[in-house]
Amino acid sequence: MAAVDLIGSYNYALVALSVLIAMFASYAALDLAGRVTAAGGWTRAVWLLGGAGAMGTGIWSMHYIGMLAFVLPIPVAYHWPTVLLSLLAAILASVVPLGVVSRQKMSVFRALAGSVLMGTGIASMHYIGMAAMRLPAICQFNSFLVVLSVVFAVLISLGALWITFHFRDEKTGIGREKLAGAVVMGAAIPVMHYTGMAAASFTRSDMPADLSHAVSISILGTTGIAAVTFVVLGLASLTSSVDRRFAAQTLELQEEKLQRSEAYLAEAQRLTHTGSWAWRVAGGDALHLSEEWYRIYGFDPENAPPAFEQLLQRTHPEDRAKWKGAIDRAIDLKSDYEVEFRILLPDATTKYIHTVGHPVLNASGDLVQFVCSSTDITERKRAEEALREQASLLNLTHDSIFVRDMHFVITYWNRAAEELYGWMAEEAVGKVSHQLLRTVFPVPMDEILEELLRTGRWEGELGRTKADGTRVIVASRWSLQRDWRHQPVAILETNNDVTERKRAAETLRQAQADLAYIARVTTMGELTASLAHEVNQPIAAAVTNANTCLRWLTRDQPDVEEARAAAMRIVKDGTRAGEIISRIRLLFKKGTSERELVDVNEVIQEMIVLLRSEAMRHSISIRTELAADLPQVMGDRVQLQQVMMNLTVNSIDAMKDVDGTRELAVRSQRAENKQVLVFVSDTGVGLPPQPVEQIFNAFFTTKPHGTGMGLRISRSIIESHGGRLWAADNSPRGASFCFTLPTKAEADE
Repeated sequence: MAAVDLIGSYNYALVALSVLIAMFASYAALDLAGRVTAAGGWTRAVWLLGGAGAMGTGIWSMHYIGMLAFVLPIPVAYHWPTVLLSLLAAILASVVPLGVVSRQKMSVFRALAGSVLMGTGIASMHYIGMAAMRLPAICQFNSFLVVLSVVFAVLISLGALWITFHFRDEKTGIGREKLAGAVVMGAAIPVMHYTGMAAASFTRSDMPADLSHAVSISILGTTGIAAVTFVVLGLASLTSSVDRRFAAQTLELQEEKLQRSEAYLAEAQRLTHTGSWAWRVAGGDALHLSEEWYRIYGFDPENAPPAFEQLLQRTHPEDRAKWKGAIDRAIDLKSDYEVEFRILLPDATTKYIHTVGHPVLNASGDLVQFVCSSTDITERKRAEEALREQASLLNLTHDSIFVRDMHFVITYWNRAAEELYGWMAEEAVGKVSHQLLRTVFPVPMDEILEELLRTGRWEGELGRTKADGTRVIVASRWSLQRDWRHQPVAILETNNDVTERKRAAETLRQAQADLAYIARVTTMGELTASLAHEVNQPIAAAVTNANTCLRWLTRDQPDVEEARAAAMRIVKDGTRAGEIISRIRLLFKKGTSERELVDVNEVIQEMIVLLRSEAMRHSISIRTELAADLPQVMGDRVQLQQVMMNLTVNSIDAMKDVDGTRELAVRSQRAENKQVLVFVSDTGVGLPPQPVEQIFNAFFTTKPHGTGMGLRISRSIIESHGGRLWAADNSPRGASFCFTLPTKAEADE
């Protein structure tokens, strides 16, 4: 029986459905390519595999719908394992284009290689699918049409890659260009399929078909394949759309943050007067110029970016060679550059600019561009110029002046400091001041810094060592310098050498102490007879009591009790004589001042005991009114004894030759402001007619043989104790001398 060629026909509804599926799959491919491109890491892998699955399913579905559209006059079944193999080929063929188009760049080689792999994969899917047909006929292929179908598959794949790569970045909505690209791809892909179908011819065969693992596809099955395909592609497109929306929202947030960051950066540049810019080495054209850069250089941002030659022309003529030289060296060495120069604006304004440039190299190590910053340092330069002028003035002063930062590192050292300390400016600058000068502070450094930060100033005396090793004492004044943010940045210190003045003051203090000692000795010499009488009284009493004791003991029957009483009186008289001699020795003692708690009433009583005989010799009575609850004072006992002795002797001298009552009154009491008040009053000749304060002047005296130093020394002693000494007339005659002393409680405060 002769072979009979089977004539097939097409169900145009299924053909149209296959083309529609191809378009839908193409649109899904464009969507998925964008998601794969935007993703990274493991997310990219998930999108790549999921996208390949959806896209492969769509291409495979288009192929089988197209095969089912071809109707033969014999029954046709399909071997389902082979069908699954063709589905796998379709999915693998879809991995390739998604991987290629998701790259940042698609080279010609990648495009060609990808199209060959994709076209081969689609052709393999088609002919594997044809091999799955089970029918009582022999299938033969036209070699030319087979090759032509493969060529169509590769070319269509190349076009699909180009369309997908260029339309993958559609961010929102359906997108007209994306939709047009999907229509073109969807119409082109079936061309390969139907060319492959045309290459096949079927001849009836008497041999029965092998129907193991074969199934027949009914209209319901075709509908199911189409429905599942649309569901898969729809889910893929929906997932891609949702992800794109979230990505768009994330991008908006990032753009908002970026805009905010750019605003902050622009504000920071404005505040710091620093502009950023970048320029390409080849050609010298600007790639980026910030707003602050335009403001600094005086160019209009609305105009085109200035060329390199324009920047060179705006540079000050005297600084062009320096600026150009720094850039040329940086280009030759591919290194950073840093340079300060001036620019001259059209309105003749001169600005000082500090520019830093950093090179950018490409993958081959070639210099491509420089990223730079330019800072307007005009104000700083003016401040430095003003500081230099001030420094010139400071060099004219005789005061030692230096400036140090908050870490005590010296930053300025004037000529007077060189003369005072012996170190030249280049030796001192950069050193820590208190280490260089071996400074001895009067109080801990922390206390000085605390006061300096609180008030902005500190004054005191410091001990320092000069370069030659000699010690000096300086009167130091510190002033805290702050920046525009009110942050402490430096300390200006002014010093005056007071070494000689301190020595002179110490010499004067010693001379005053010696003079006070001489005054005490002189006064004690004048009172020798009175003192001898005071000492003789207890000695004579002791001798009398000793004789009495002997008599009681030498009797036939010694009276021990009476002898013991006499011996006790001897001890008492000896102790009294010893106390008098001890007080006299203290007044003759020469030494440094020693402060201790002193009972003023005791000092008064001690002086009255010493001077009682002198007062009795001139018929002067002594009356005391001493407060019982008088607080103690912090002072030098001997110096206070000298004051009482001077005032008492002056009162006795004032009453020696007067007629009438001669009375010396000494009174002590509490005063206001926690002080002790002492009055020494007499009924003598009174104060001289001159102003009262004159009697406290040195060498002023009304006595024929006086030195004129007693009252002056007494006032100095009282004032050194924090008190006050003054004089006033008594009524009807005489004078009163009064002094106050702070109590211990007030001294502690």
